[in-house]
Amino acid sequence: MRFSLVLAALLCFTTWMGVVHATHAPVSSCCLGWSNTRVLPKRIVGYTFQTEGVCSITAVVFQSKRGVKICSDPNSDWARKVILKVDEEKKRKMALQVKAQNEEGLTSDVTPTVSLPLTTKPQKKCRNGRRRQKKKSRGGRRGQKKCV
Repeated sequence: MRFSLVLAALLCFTTWMGVVHATHAPVSSCCLGWSNTRVLPKRIVGYTFQTEGVCSITAVVFQSKRGVKICSDPNSDWARKVILKVDEEKKRKMALQVKAQNEEGLTSDVTPTVSLPLTTKPQKKCRNGRRRQKKKSRGGRRGQKKCV
C-alpha cells in the first residue's frame, strides 16, 4: 500500500512538471510583436522562422552580429531582402569552404619522392678518431673545440 502511494505521487509530480515545462518554456523565446527596427543587412548573420503554434504570431527572428534578436514581419519587403542577402552570403561561404577542401585534398595527397639532404655540417674528428665538442666559452677564445 505504501509503495503504490509513493509511486502514484511520483507519477503525478513528473506529469505536472512535464506539463508546466511544455507550456511555459517556449513562450519566453517567442516574439510577441513585430519590431520596426531596420538594421543594415550586412549586420544580420542568420534568421529563423517562428510559426503560430505555441507562439501567438508568425515572424522572422533575425540574429545580428552582436547577438541581438529582431522580430520582423515575414511579408515585409525589408525582411525579404535581408533573407535573400543572408542566404546568398551562406551560399558564398559554403562554396568557399568546398573550394578550400577540394584544394586541400589535392595538395595533401601528394607525397615527396626525393628526400632532401641535411643542411648541418658533419663534425670533424680528432686525431684519436673521436668527435670534437664545443667548449663552453668563459672568456678567451670563443668557439674553441676540444677533443674528448
